[in-house]
This record gives sequence, C-alpha cells and structure tokens, in this order.
Amino acid sequence: MRRYRAPMPTVRAVTAAVMSKGVISPGWYAILTGLALLYVAYLLGTVGGDVDAAAPYVALVLGVGGVALLERGVRAELRRKRRG
Repeated sequence: MRRYRAPMPTVRAVTAAVMSKGVISPGWYAILTGLALLYVAYLLGTVGGDVDAAAPYVALVLGVGGVALLERGVRAELRRKRRG
C-alpha cells in the first residue's frame, strides 16, 4: 500500500494566510475547491484497478469538476480585478 504525505505545514500556512485576510471571495472559494477536487482525483487515479474498479471513473468525474471550478473561479477573479 502506498502512503501519501501531504505537505501539511505548507497547507496550514497558506490556509491561515488566506483566512486571516477575512472572508474569501466566491472566485477564490471556487479555485480552492477546484484544487482540492483535482488533488483527490489525482489520488484516486493512482489507485490500481484491481483495488477498486470504480476509482478511475470517480477520479475522472472529480477531475472534470475540479477543472470546471478552477475555470469558474479564475473567470470570477479576473472580472473582479477588472472592475475594481
């Protein structure tokens, strides 16, 4: 079984920095959620088909959802930057 080590000190530092600035915008919320979905999709994609036959299909769906959320978040942030 393969173990994955998340860089938790880095994740905690970034999360603390973002949250200390106040409520995040809907665009950044979509970007962070999309990145989380892509990370989970990556982890599921590395699971062998003999371990769980559905994992690659779930990874594909989560990956598509993650990319869609990333696109939505980037567009929202670009619109917000142009306005203000």
